[in-house]
Amino acid sequence: MTKKLKNHFETPSHLVISSGKQKLHFVFLAAKCIHIYTKECPKDLIELDEATETKLISITCGEVMTLSLGDDITCVIDKNLSFRFYRAGEPFFSPLMLDETHSGKEGYSKIRIPVDEDAKIYGLGDKMAQLNKKGYVYRSWNTDDPNHQDEQFMSLYKSINYLLLRDKGTYYGLYFPSTFRYEYDLGRYDSKHADIYSEKGFLDFYFFYGASPKEITSSYSRLVGYPYFIRLKMLGNNQSRWSYENETMVRDVFKQHKKHRLPLDYIHMDIHYMDGYRDFTIDHSRFPDVKSLSEELKKGDVELVTINDAGLKLDDQYELCATCTEKGWLGKHEDGSIYVGRVWPGDSVFPSYINPECRAFFHQKAVEFIKENGISGIWNDMNEPYSFTGELPMNLDFSFGDRKLLHEEYHNIYGESMDRCYYDVFEEFNRRSYCFTRAAQATTPKYAFSWNGDNHSLWHHLVLSIPQILSCSLSNLMFDGVDIGGFGSDTTKELLLRWCEANILMPFFRNHSSLYTRNQEPYAFDQECTDIYREYLNLRYRFVPYLYDLARKMATKGEMIVRPLFYNYPNDENVFEINDEYMVGEDVLLAPILGQGQVARAIYLPKGIWIDYFTNEHIEGGKYILKEMKLGETGIFIRNNTIIPEFTNLLHLNKKKIPDIVFHLYGEEGNYELYEDDGDSLNYQKGEYNLYRVSFKDGIFSLTLTRNRYHSPWKRVIIIHNGHVYEEKMKSKLEVNLQ
Repeated sequence: MTKKLKNHFETPSHLVISSGKQKLHFVFLAAKCIHIYTKECPKDLIELDEATETKLISITCGEVMTLSLGDDITCVIDKNLSFRFYRAGEPFFSPLMLDETHSGKEGYSKIRIPVDEDAKIYGLGDKMAQLNKKGYVYRSWNTDDPNHQDEQFMSLYKSINYLLLRDKGTYYGLYFPSTFRYEYDLGRYDSKHADIYSEKGFLDFYFFYGASPKEITSSYSRLVGYPYFIRLKMLGNNQSRWSYENETMVRDVFKQHKKHRLPLDYIHMDIHYMDGYRDFTIDHSRFPDVKSLSEELKKGDVELVTINDAGLKLDDQYELCATCTEKGWLGKHEDGSIYVGRVWPGDSVFPSYINPECRAFFHQKAVEFIKENGISGIWNDMNEPYSFTGELPMNLDFSFGDRKLLHEEYHNIYGESMDRCYYDVFEEFNRRSYCFTRAAQATTPKYAFSWNGDNHSLWHHLVLSIPQILSCSLSNLMFDGVDIGGFGSDTTKELLLRWCEANILMPFFRNHSSLYTRNQEPYAFDQECTDIYREYLNLRYRFVPYLYDLARKMATKGEMIVRPLFYNYPNDENVFEINDEYMVGEDVLLAPILGQGQVARAIYLPKGIWIDYFTNEHIEGGKYILKEMKLGETGIFIRNNTIIPEFTNLLHLNKKKIPDIVFHLYGEEGNYELYEDDGDSLNYQKGEYNLYRVSFKDGIFSLTLTRNRYHSPWKRVIIIHNGHVYEEKMKSKLEVNLQ
């Protein structure tokens, strides 16, 4: 290895080390991220923020090269291009990069990572598994398997090639950018190694070396793209079924929620609204006038969301199919004939949504459909992509322009390419996007949020819903949820209510069930079920201002809304594998009942004082407590010395109609910054938003409007402290004596 360091730099942030036969590349990116590769994969199908930084403090070179990166991080590279990272002098990451010849798996390269027996490996998105994936094998290959059950199912709808590891007393993150298939043997056969296999021989990854899970996850989110900033209304209740088959059923859902005073913001229309399951069409025998239906619901502050499927009905009289055929935008066999699969419409063809011309066409069709029918959200389904006849052939040709593209490379990004057609259609109406998806990969959340597909009304699916959503959140799918009550099979009253209690503060909340299963709207059971469900919807709507602040931090900083406990308490060994509790931001902990007939459970509270949300009991943390919780009760705890902003008495989230803001004060002092905008438009991008600095100490509550660029509808401030309620007129500066 040469000692002439000036020859090692391609650019000030790009270090190239050569062994003569091979080159090792280190590209230093912003936010403590390094792009490391010997064989780089193509990245033109995805968008990454690869802003570079010159992070090197010093380099020394002899038989080995030592890089000092700051924050007690060094990297040592030897003459064989093996490298090892150290934190404070202790090694923690020393991967072996093995090409196809040495990987042990035909057609794959391998990155082998030595790990300790007690290492924790998190991430990989929507796998139906516990938080810690160590000891299992997974595959990144978008798969529609409606009967998935547990860790033994290696693939699901999303392929998120991100791992967060805790090993040797430290955390680090890895992201593998290729859209080809990956396989992960995370110590199943050899507990001292994690092996990541990359199809097509790419040895290419991004390494994140921040000091905490929060810092690492934010750095990763910056690289792949922060999730988009949602509408306020999207934090409300979404009600769905496959299917509300006609206007009468949709109106009934609206009327029943109104009758029972159940908060509601969106009703979802599944495939039966379409004419023969054709995207962007209406079956007028079922839905004579969707525009009038939409306007009627909007007067009651409820909006409609419609589904799209990836495959188009094969029909030369159907404009979308005819245009895609004429323009050559459909997946083709090697002989040039169009591939025909089978989905809900019957014989179906699959557009190349990645083609910019095709994308622009579908974008325009969506704009027209939204305008003609008053639709407020787009739901992309079956976009793994999937055919009832089996997997699409690997050699299907989706090429466009000069870009040769086969299905083996396109498969994992197919869903994202569909989402990219629609994520910005609402900009035409000066609205933030409502676009969500089943299939996804790491870069998708800047185009669409997600739900986790076809779960079942089974108790162990409820149990796994928490680590599944948390794993998605760690993997950048930070606005995510599962079908409340379960999609397939028949739910029970108890299961529905326990699911509602457990997921009530998850980012996306939707009750959704399958055709041929029992109805599971809360009023489909009895009055007790309706009353308890209403109580928890009211609780969720109270927390909306707090959730909305977290959603803004998600979109601007890559900070998670819901979090495993180790995210907030990275050095507490008791929390590394807690799968049945979760944090909401920094200050709220939820620990629900997850078992049939269960009425009590052990709850771990991290160190500090915690306040029971329902009883106001103050509890010393750093230990387990036993709490009884009969049906209709759950465990919610607030960190001491905290301010939680709340709404009150809402059935819908129409910002213009919310006159009060509530501040619930816990403990004896606290600070909070509250964000406010209109909750729907893109005007916040023009700076039209308010910021409030809120604090209380020594018995004095104070509120100061520090940024005033939005005309707020809030007329009153309500303060709750130690059981006392104080009401004040909203002012730009306010002080209240709480004593």
